[in-house]
Amino acid sequence: MEEMVRIVGVRFKRAGKIYYFTPGELEVSVGDQVLVETAAGTECGEVVIPPKDVPLSDVVQPVRRVIRRLEPADRERLLANREGEREAEAFAKERIAARNLPMKLVNAEYTFDRNRLTFFFVAEERVDFRELVKDLASRFGCRIEMRQIGVRDQAKEVGGIGVCGRNLCCTTWLGEFAPVSIRMAKDQELSLNPSKLTGQCGRLKCCLKFEADTYRRIREELPEVGAMVRTPKGTGQVVEVLVARESVAVSLGEGRPVLVSLRQLETGEAVVLTGKLAQKNGAAGRNGTAPGDEGATREGSVREDALEDAAPGNGAAAEVNGAAYGESGAAHMAAGAGAADAGESGTPAGYLAAPLAEILPDWDFGAPSGDVPDADGQPGEDAVPGDDGTLAAGAAGGPPGTGKARSRSRRRRPRRRRRPHRPPQADEEAG
Repeated sequence: MEEMVRIVGVRFKRAGKIYYFTPGELEVSVGDQVLVETAAGTECGEVVIPPKDVPLSDVVQPVRRVIRRLEPADRERLLANREGEREAEAFAKERIAARNLPMKLVNAEYTFDRNRLTFFFVAEERVDFRELVKDLASRFGCRIEMRQIGVRDQAKEVGGIGVCGRNLCCTTWLGEFAPVSIRMAKDQELSLNPSKLTGQCGRLKCCLKFEADTYRRIREELPEVGAMVRTPKGTGQVVEVLVARESVAVSLGEGRPVLVSLRQLETGEAVVLTGKLAQKNGAAGRNGTAPGDEGATREGSVREDALEDAAPGNGAAAEVNGAAYGESGAAHMAAGAGAADAGESGTPAGYLAAPLAEILPDWDFGAPSGDVPDADGQPGEDAVPGDDGTLAAGAAGGPPGTGKARSRSRRRRPRRRRRPHRPPQADEEAG
């Protein structure tokens, strides 16, 4: 049995990533403030995922442990660390200006045990801050880490109010940034004004992605502009797609267009006649099911089932529907099935003749397959009369369909041209 480990999810910032630790025998619950071991030292975080047992192979190693819950003395130390961070940030900004470095300081953070002090900054290019690190290390007497971040992370650290009037999503609940493209704004038919599409960070708003998948799904289920749709009031052309209302506007040539909802299209009250959806529904119909009518059986599925029943070795082949395959085709398949049941070497030709009976009605598929007429209407040249007076394949001697009768209409392989004779040259005769 695979080894299991008990883990909890801990978050260090309000909208930061979730990291997993093992509490061991310590009882913790969601909302508890705990101290955990990290690669940077001891940190304080909040439990956001309750304890659960998972396979050890599903957890990223090494799994560090939860030390203990936060105590009143630890809370006082946290307040002292916040005061020290503000002091460190002010001193770092002073040294950056003194050394004229092309960087902007965003934030400073202490670990809980004050063994490491991390400075977050943004810069357009690579910055040589080695002298700055020496100044900071001599001032605070701990390990200094300089971490460059992007403009999105800067907005996440600073926070602010969006154009919607609420706090920024990245500072309240958005744990990780997802890629956003201008295509999402086009799919939602938004104004391509940069001032309305960009957020506080100067990049495209993260909320453009929230409804992008819904708009794309609804647009795929609605007919495009120009498609013909049959409605209860008549047939018309789509002039506008209203994704937010899940409907399309259809012009019937009588002034005001008619709204056709997605529900009407799904129930079959309105039918798309042309366009991509019409082709898609046509493909579904060829597969055997009409759109909007589950369980409906088409002629193609009937033929398929009957063809399966008529396979060699199936004694039920004689009961094939004559209206679907033709009387001669059903009789021929029954003969092929009987030959297979008798232990002879049956071939697929017997039960494949039924669909051909509909395509070539002039052919007699009820006759043995050795009696195949040529282009001139005569039997094949290799067919010889049998004992019962019927024509059979001369070289086969097997059941119908196994002979190798060759038709005169078969194309012959072109002969290879011979090279013209070249008389020997004088030097060749001398040699």
